[in-house]
Amino acid sequence: MDQPLLSVIIPVYNAQGCLSLALDSVFNQNIQDMEIILVNDGSKDDSLSLCRQYAARDGRIVVIDQQNAGPGAARNAALKVAKGCYISFVDSDDSLQPGAYRNMLDAIQEDDACMVIAHFNILMNNQVFDRGYIKQDTCLDLEDFFRALAYRPGSYYYSALWNKLYKRQIIQENQLVFDSALSWGEDFKFNMAYYRHIKKVRFVKEPVYNYKRTYSGQTWRTMFELRSSFQIKSNLYRSLRSLYRHVGQFEKYRMYIYRYIFNITIST
Repeated sequence: MDQPLLSVIIPVYNAQGCLSLALDSVFNQNIQDMEIILVNDGSKDDSLSLCRQYAARDGRIVVIDQQNAGPGAARNAALKVAKGCYISFVDSDDSLQPGAYRNMLDAIQEDDACMVIAHFNILMNNQVFDRGYIKQDTCLDLEDFFRALAYRPGSYYYSALWNKLYKRQIIQENQLVFDSALSWGEDFKFNMAYYRHIKKVRFVKEPVYNYKRTYSGQTWRTMFELRSSFQIKSNLYRSLRSLYRHVGQFEKYRMYIYRYIFNITIST
């Protein structure tokens, strides 16, 4: 395949029961000019077999099999082989809305933006929750973007990967990778690093993604540890401080950053 327009990266770990929904939502985008990179991260179920079955039916699929190293390492493995002009990250237990990629691709090309941040749905207990913070399609310059980010740095709008479209050129030229040593917040750190290299951001008000929020026992333990872990808070603070010092606005937004660090929640 020549250089595709889009690379879709999906880390896979014990996702046998949900991966088909995620993949079918990608195929239903009606975007032919794309590659789908599935990284099996040491799954113990039949996820790898399912990945290979899909790859046998569609030549756009690339399957990478590796020992379990976490989602950050899985995404890094995919970024090494990705060829698309744009990068999208999808979690194996979530799904895309119909027309999601067409909306985001049109938006990023129309405004020659460095990335797209789009609205999304939260699925929980078979209900759809729409927070609706993005009220209109708009393009923000750096001043407006970093003001908005400072007010809500922990929001999924800014910290998650799956509601965004990235330029591979920016990732490649600046050698951006995920910190695979982090057990939580590798996506946050990656985004803060990416934001250092942007000039303008396009926001899309139409929901593009269905995020399935599930609170297992492990998730609740992680949330408890997050509130009490000095190391995790320090990592998040350093990422934000580094970003805002880089753009020369740390003193201006210092108190907003402090407030976030001392009142960390996992929320939208």
